[in-house]
Amino acid sequence: MLSQSRLIAKGKGIRGVKRLVAWYGGTASKWVKKSSPQLEIGGRNVEYHWYEHAGIGRFEVKQVDINKP
Repeated sequence: MLSQSRLIAKGKGIRGVKRLVAWYGGTASKWVKKSSPQLEIGGRNVEYHWYEHAGIGRFEVKQVDINKP
């Protein structure tokens, strides 16, 4: 899943990047928001989204139901 992830936003293009820097550290320019490929879980199509910073790790992973309007 992680090897097939796609970039959603990076650096100052991430809403809330200031919060990520304040809570977890690092610099805004090295934060990225990524998404997994679509997965089918229990008959629902979902993706996982998370924030990542090289050298610090992955944070705030969430499951997103992509069938919702």
